[in-house]
Amino acid sequence: MEQTTEIARFRAKQGIPLDCVLERVRLCRDTLIEQIRRDGHRLIFTEEERLELYQIQLDLYELVDALMDVFVHIFEEEETQRKQLELQDESTKERFSQVAEQELVQLVLQSTDIAVLIIDRHLRIVEANYSFAELQQVDRAQIIGKHIDEIFRPRENERFVQWVIERGQSGHYVAEINGTLTTVSTSPIYHKGDLWGAISVMRNITDSKRYDDELSKREALAAVGQLAAGMAHEIRNPLTSIKGFIQLLKEQSETPENSSYFSVILTEIERIDGLLNDVLVLARYRDDKMNAERFLIMDEVLGVIRLLEPESNRRGIRLELKWSGEEWYIYGYRARIKQVVLNILKNAMEALATKGTMVRITVYASINQVVLTVEDDGPGLEEQVLKNLFVPFYTTKPDGTGLGLSTTQRIILDHGGEIFAENSSQLGGARFEVRLPISQA
Repeated sequence: MEQTTEIARFRAKQGIPLDCVLERVRLCRDTLIEQIRRDGHRLIFTEEERLELYQIQLDLYELVDALMDVFVHIFEEEETQRKQLELQDESTKERFSQVAEQELVQLVLQSTDIAVLIIDRHLRIVEANYSFAELQQVDRAQIIGKHIDEIFRPRENERFVQWVIERGQSGHYVAEINGTLTTVSTSPIYHKGDLWGAISVMRNITDSKRYDDELSKREALAAVGQLAAGMAHEIRNPLTSIKGFIQLLKEQSETPENSSYFSVILTEIERIDGLLNDVLVLARYRDDKMNAERFLIMDEVLGVIRLLEPESNRRGIRLELKWSGEEWYIYGYRARIKQVVLNILKNAMEALATKGTMVRITVYASINQVVLTVEDDGPGLEEQVLKNLFVPFYTTKPDGTGLGLSTTQRIILDHGGEIFAENSSQLGGARFEVRLPISQA
């Protein structure tokens, strides 16, 4: 009660109207009562417990009535003192300044640049301003009180605010949220020495310079892409003729002595044709013979696994598939998606040449996307490799071209998807994650 008296005197001296204070007290009481009634069915199992819950509500009403009596008494005393002292206009201005400062804080929280998220120690969303809801493209009213991982399902390497609770780790990060480059700052919230929750403040840092740099880069790539597409198209025509005449010569004059020569020539022609195909994909060349369609992605995943199983068995590599059996349709180019899965799985198997024996493929749905992850127990990816992983012609293989992953990324982006690379926290090797939009019927 002494603490209540101190609070009442402090509020009265601030000049806050009594009706305002009492309204806030009543609001707190009603909120608590409503919460108790709403969650009562989860707490009550016997009639005795129901009576105890009613008694708690009654005690709460009596306690709040007593507090309100204290506030009324204190405010009346302070009002009398204020009248006796005949407060000057200067004190009134000071009180107005304090209220204006509080309003300014609210304006900052609701600004279009700053998104604020507060969670409790159970990872439930306590508060989120409208800027946060707009940034995450969610309805603010529907996320308050929900578990954060149920609402957003972030990638393991982007659980920034959760790490404050789970690891005691706060910090500053940069992330891309729904196409917006954003800084994320996280801090713990303590109450009476105990960790109560965490706060995350996000700010959009996308500026005109970034767009200018991106525009210049795209213009340069477009020019190179047009040149590459033209050259690749012109090379393909004579290459097709060469391949046809080699096959004809093989049929007419093949002998045991020269059979291996024909085989090597045809293999190298196929390799050149594959490289030209990758260049055309990077240049976004559209093959008229390929048609976009709606198809089951698991048909292509399972087909690639069956294709690579003989090679994996020969090398002692176990291909492990984790899939619930659910089917998802995507829209695009079937052959291109098959090429994506094949490229990633072949890279994973090649990474096990010096270490590791397992490649794990996981497929599941996340909101409106189908997620394909491929991870291995190989040596993993070095930091320098991660930075340049999707750069065309960058490779760490002696006989590599550096087009496999850049082509894979281009195909995924053209299908409206995303691809991420990191080191697997479970297997220790590399981990690739592909996200593609699910096609609704």
